[in-house]
Amino acid sequence: MDWSKRFPAIRGKAYFASCSQGPLSVDVIHALKKYQQSLLKQGNPWEEWTAEVYKACELFSKIIGAKPEEICPHYSASSALISLLSSFRPNGRKKIVTTDLDYPTIGVTLNGLKEYGFEVEIIKNQEGVIDVNEYRKAVDSDTLLVATFHVSALNGFRQNVKEISEICRGEGAYFLIDVYQSIGVEPVDVRKMDVDFLVAGATKFLLGLPGAGFLYVKQEVVDSLRPSAVSWFSQKDPFRFGPEKMDYRKDAKRFEMGTWSVPSMYAAAAGINIIAEIGVNKIYQHVEKIKKHFINLIYDQGFEFFSPIDESVGPTLSVLIGSKSHEVELLMRRRKVITSARGPGLRFAHHFFNSRQDVQKAVGQLSKVLKNL
Repeated sequence: MDWSKRFPAIRGKAYFASCSQGPLSVDVIHALKKYQQSLLKQGNPWEEWTAEVYKACELFSKIIGAKPEEICPHYSASSALISLLSSFRPNGRKKIVTTDLDYPTIGVTLNGLKEYGFEVEIIKNQEGVIDVNEYRKAVDSDTLLVATFHVSALNGFRQNVKEISEICRGEGAYFLIDVYQSIGVEPVDVRKMDVDFLVAGATKFLLGLPGAGFLYVKQEVVDSLRPSAVSWFSQKDPFRFGPEKMDYRKDAKRFEMGTWSVPSMYAAAAGINIIAEIGVNKIYQHVEKIKKHFINLIYDQGFEFFSPIDESVGPTLSVLIGSKSHEVELLMRRRKVITSARGPGLRFAHHFFNSRQDVQKAVGQLSKVLKNL
């Protein structure tokens, strides 16, 4: 199928940068125009904007197998994480476990918690892989939370979330998963994965824009959490002036951080609608086939992967370039191949609109660029 009519951003290009920014669609353009018209015609239709924000939340809840009341709208995965972490105090359990393959969203935020008496243990990767047995060593009776990724933004390594969850359950620790680099392309089900918290944003594989993020909080644990990073939307009556004590909302909306980025939520709803229309399982099956074709062509050219190809990997495959990876990204862009450099690797993120022809063009142009570098 030719997706270029629906996605103007991929016309004439081989677009492999959904790990950074999903391509702009006609659906998102129309959604932004709808928001623009609401401003021009109605001025301040907050009831319409509120409905659109929670529509995006409901759509997000469906693709992760959650209930709408377990989803909180945010600006980013970072703001979602900050609000959640403000619920915890270093009383009793003080240790938080993460890895060095996690995006700085998690690492930097957790480092900030050290100022308040928390301990952060970072599991080190071995040749681009996190051995699940390292979690068994790190997680103990002093562990409050394990916060880590589903698919790494650095090299595409995919973790066995369910296995990590079982380790957390065995020690009574909370479990948070960052699915930003998998949501929309790989099946994500919070019940089957058995996670307490999940963060993500709409910018990448969900085909939205910056400014829209989501936090999932399991219904069974919401009431026990009292965040301090809160806003007027966190209380039952947002318009109550002069409150003398916090009257938290009963669901995950207690983690809201103030007025939303409304146009970003319009875009998020439009992007997630596309994913729902096609179906995540169908997308996953297509991506797995396209990835195999990409891997074969890369090896045929004699290139090396930065991704741990012999392990479980997600939709994004990183080719080892070295110190000039960003320069190669720019050179590829001139040749109408859109990629994303991260570290020594050049990332190729596969999605439902990518074809075998896109793969052939991308690898062919990469070969030419590297020969002339």
